[in-house]
Amino acid sequence: MRRKCRAPALAFAPTVTSASAIAPARGFAVSRAFAAAVGFAAVLTGLWPLAASAQGSQPGSAPVRPVTEPVTSGFNIFRRLAGGSGGAEANKAALLAAYPGAFRFEGNHAVFPSGTRIVWDDGRTKSPDQLLTDPDLEDMFHYPYPAGAGISPPGRDQDPGRIRNDTFFRALYGASEGDVRSTLVAVPWVPSLGGGRLMVTRRFGVDRQLSRVSAELERLPPQFHTFLVPSAGTFNWRAIAGTNRMSVHSFGAAIDINTRHTNYWRWDAGNGGGTLPYKNKIPLEVVKIFEKYCFVWGGRWYHYDTMHFEYRPELLPDCRRN
Repeated sequence: MRRKCRAPALAFAPTVTSASAIAPARGFAVSRAFAAAVGFAAVLTGLWPLAASAQGSQPGSAPVRPVTEPVTSGFNIFRRLAGGSGGAEANKAALLAAYPGAFRFEGNHAVFPSGTRIVWDDGRTKSPDQLLTDPDLEDMFHYPYPAGAGISPPGRDQDPGRIRNDTFFRALYGASEGDVRSTLVAVPWVPSLGGGRLMVTRRFGVDRQLSRVSAELERLPPQFHTFLVPSAGTFNWRAIAGTNRMSVHSFGAAIDINTRHTNYWRWDAGNGGGTLPYKNKIPLEVVKIFEKYCFVWGGRWYHYDTMHFEYRPELLPDCRRN
C-alpha cells in the first residue's frame, strides 16, 4: 500500500472539555435585482449547473467512472461573483456554528476558554503558498468549497479546504498527541464489508458523522465497495508530507479510503514543474455521501489527494442539517 506518511499510530479513550457560548449567527441579505443579475450572467457565461443525467452509476450500469464535467452550483457562482465565500460575518457565523461552544469572537480575534486568541483577519494579501503556510482564520474561506458539484479539474492552486490555521485546530481538538488520544473512540467502518474499526475523535460529533457516512456507503451497489476497503487510516499524529503543518489526521478528524484507487499530487507530479495534470478514480456517489455529513474531499483540490476526506463543517453549512 502506498502511503503519504508513516504508518498510523493506534489509540483509545474517551471524552473532552466543553467550551463557552456561541455568538448568534448573523445572516446576510441580497437584493432580488442583484441575484437576478448574477443568475443572468451565469447563464450567459455558460456556468449555470449542467443537467446531471451523466452523474454517477446506477445498479447494473456500466463500470463506475468518475464524473468529470465542470458543474458549478448557482450558489457558488453567486459567492464567487460576490467575492469570497460569503462575506466576513457569514463566514464567522459558519465557523461558530460548525464548532459549537468552542470559542467566541471578540473583535478581530477568536477567543478560546483556554485564553488562546487567534486573529481572524491579519490584513495581508497572500500568495497561494502563504495561504497554506501562514493563514489567518478568514483565509480558510479563501476558496469556496464546491459542495454538490460534479467532479472537474480545479483551477490553478484552487485548494478549497486545504488552507488550515494550525493553532485553531490544535485549540479545537488538542494541542498534543496525548490530548487528542483522550478524545478518540472506535467507529465500525462499513462493517458488512469487513472494514474493521477506525479511531476518530468524539469532538463535535465527528464519530457520529463518520458512522452515518459508513452506514450510507454500505447501501451503495457492490461496484462501489472496492473504493472503501481497506481504509488507509484515520488518527495519526504527524505533519503533512513535505511540510511542518499538522495533518487533520493528527486530530482524529480525517479518513483516507482505499489507496488502490487513489491519486495523490505528490505521487503524480514527478520531477517536472508546470501545471499538475488532474487525476481521479473516486466516483461522485462516494464523494457526495461524505460531503452530506460534513467531510470535504481532497479530490476537489488542485493539489489533489483523492483518498482523503476531512471533517470541515464550516465549509459545508448545509451538512449540519443531516
